[in-house]
Amino acid sequence: MELLKEKWKFGRRFVYSVTYDEGLEALLGDTLAIHQRFGIPGHVSMVSAQVGKVRTVKGSTFEGMMHLSAKQIHELRALGWGVSCHGMNHHAITPESAREEVVEARKVLEDALGIPITMFIVPGNNNSYPASRAVAEEAGYLSILTIWDALNDHDTDLLRLHRTPLIEEGFDPFGSAYDPYCRLHEALERGGWICEYTHIARTPVVSAQKEVRVETLIRRFEKVEQVGGDQVWKADPVDVVDYIIVHRAASIEAIANDRFRLKVEGLPDGVQNRELTLRCEGMPPSAQILADGRPVEKVSVIGKDVLITLPARDGLEITVRERK
Repeated sequence: MELLKEKWKFGRRFVYSVTYDEGLEALLGDTLAIHQRFGIPGHVSMVSAQVGKVRTVKGSTFEGMMHLSAKQIHELRALGWGVSCHGMNHHAITPESAREEVVEARKVLEDALGIPITMFIVPGNNNSYPASRAVAEEAGYLSILTIWDALNDHDTDLLRLHRTPLIEEGFDPFGSAYDPYCRLHEALERGGWICEYTHIARTPVVSAQKEVRVETLIRRFEKVEQVGGDQVWKADPVDVVDYIIVHRAASIEAIANDRFRLKVEGLPDGVQNRELTLRCEGMPPSAQILADGRPVEKVSVIGKDVLITLPARDGLEITVRERK
């Protein structure tokens, strides 16, 4: 009998996430309804100084639109959505501005929302990444999301995570329509994590290189379900980062043929969701799994294996015994 860590939560083969830069109040219309329909949590990246305010970023496509309020953000969180920081004022980040735009921005956003903020999403383009990275760890962030288009995996640098554009048209000079199958088969084959970015879904679009039509978002989510089925973990990016960190920090020690001890070392304080999915291989059909002597009720049976998702606590003992 063997107890193993599962790569992704619930034993899923790959992960799919969507982020919305700026956190516009208009998301609460069609965009939220589509997410609810498909059971996909979203994620809003907020400009710290403009929570609950009219957008005043000079030259922005969304100038004059309202940002989500703290109350609205908490309502989204209750639906499984996540939150990150998108800079203090959405300015380009340089070594001179990084302390305000990255470090101070985190504290301002945490104070406004009353929740931990552990993810930073680079505003504008990747030119702002180097200066953001230089102060990110000092600021207390566990991850940074960029707009480098690639899959993420367990060995991806958490302070340089990739995001794939979910936009109606590609950037010049490579103008192209959005592919609803984008990276899905690659993620399924490689067991990777697709993290997409956009701003809002609405029809008609105002900026084809920043947003998608309602019909496009629906078709995309239909393909996620078609390709992924029950093999895709639809997740908030913060939860995915937490899972990767927990997975890296955890190891399993066999202390008897039917007893195991979970070791969790060096887990950062900022990790909010500390669950880990484990696979018990070759478990007898009549056996029962105990965690610190208590029966584990929520299990998934896959062939001769059993999956369990538990709080990852150092010293947790897991026992497999005959059911009484």
